[in-house]
Amino acid sequence: MRFGEGKGENSVAELSNFIPLKKSFLWVKQHLDPSWSYIVIENNGNSQGLSLFKMDHRVYACLKQENYTWQQVIDMDVSREYLVIRIPPDNEETRLGRIMGLGFPGNTVYYLYKAEEIRK
Repeated sequence: MRFGEGKGENSVAELSNFIPLKKSFLWVKQHLDPSWSYIVIENNGNSQGLSLFKMDHRVYACLKQENYTWQQVIDMDVSREYLVIRIPPDNEETRLGRIMGLGFPGNTVYYLYKAEEIRK
């Protein structure tokens, strides 16, 4: 099962919703579709327990405008939350720069997973 496929508890068929999945970061990595690229933004929490990914964050308007799909994931074992964003497999660094420029703190941890090259 990959992000954006299937139905049920262990799928992410309904990306772009605001209901976080309670899964591990390992689960996220194992369910990335290799034909897409992904930006994963990490929030390791803070003393106030505030989320970087509040519903009113302007990143969501950008994601909708760009027609990207996303999913919030919470890893309860390590008290971290992730915003997993599926993007087209081109110009990933440019897309990452635009998204990170939408008000995330400069010390925000992110991961960029590029689509695997299809060989003929």
